[in-house]
Amino acid sequence: MTMLGDRQQLSYIASQAADARLNLELETEGMTLNIGPQHPATHGTLRIIARLDGEQVVWAEPACGYMHRGYEKLTEVRTFPQVTTLVNRIDWLGSFANEVPFILAAEKLMGVEAPTRAQYIRTILFELSRIANVSLFLGDLGVQLGAITPVFLAFRDREYV
Repeated sequence: MTMLGDRQQLSYIASQAADARLNLELETEGMTLNIGPQHPATHGTLRIIARLDGEQVVWAEPACGYMHRGYEKLTEVRTFPQVTTLVNRIDWLGSFANEVPFILAAEKLMGVEAPTRAQYIRTILFELSRIANVSLFLGDLGVQLGAITPVFLAFRDREYV
């Protein structure tokens, strides 16, 4: 064969190879993957049980409730003032936000109403608590996005509130 013939033959083989389709089906085994639960002190304590087929998630079941610490059972044998100290610990960042609804419910059950001055003080403290919580939320958002400085600044600024 001549050099030109070789080139034509190689060109023909290359064009045939380019038109050919590879028909290959992979058989994969399913895999179950546990995601979480995270430590109870972290945000969004959640466990996800996922079934994978290769890299595709074919089924997922979220399991919530890992923050449950048995508060309902603890409160069955305590007085209202004792329960107030427990309610503060549900969310250690926003304890006042948990305390106010409990106190309002207790007052309603007992049929009493707080004095006007106490209601004003409660509202002011609740709003200050909200400002502090939003500040910490924004600081934690920075951590979730990969920056550590915002959370330090948020804790610093929270002290002023």
